[in-house]
Amino acid sequence: MTEEPLPTFGTVSGLEFQRAVADGAIQTPPFLTLMGVRIRSVAPDGATVCDVTPRPEFTNSGGRLHGGYLTALMDCATATAAHSQQSAGVGTPHIHASYRFLAAADHRGPLVVTARPTHVGRSIVHATAEIHDGRGRLLAAGETIHKVRHIRRTG
Repeated sequence: MTEEPLPTFGTVSGLEFQRAVADGAIQTPPFLTLMGVRIRSVAPDGATVCDVTPRPEFTNSGGRLHGGYLTALMDCATATAAHSQQSAGVGTPHIHASYRFLAAADHRGPLVVTARPTHVGRSIVHATAEIHDGRGRLLAAGETIHKVRHIRRTG
């Protein structure tokens, strides 16, 4: 019996790839692992839910989670949501992002990051993101724009 090869970025649809990460069929990308992110689910419409376990290393001098960390969380979630709407051989790098910080975030509890595409066009994808703490309090929100690009294979 021949086993199916594991999906790799660009060889399957974005939804198949992102779901394979969420299901643990393929390794979580190293940056997500570093950030403490686990993709919980990716819906057919791109709605993405990520569970986050922050570490003290991501705090600022005031002991709260650094804004750059929160920005990176939203960046990762919107990239997942945007990519999930693409066919094989297509990536969606960010070309613009805007984030707002609404409440101080503590590293001692879990976070939930949600994202969803709000417009999927032939050349541009718009997405939104929110970060909530374990009590459901909204900590940050933002919007991103992604360029739809065909992946060039080298080698």
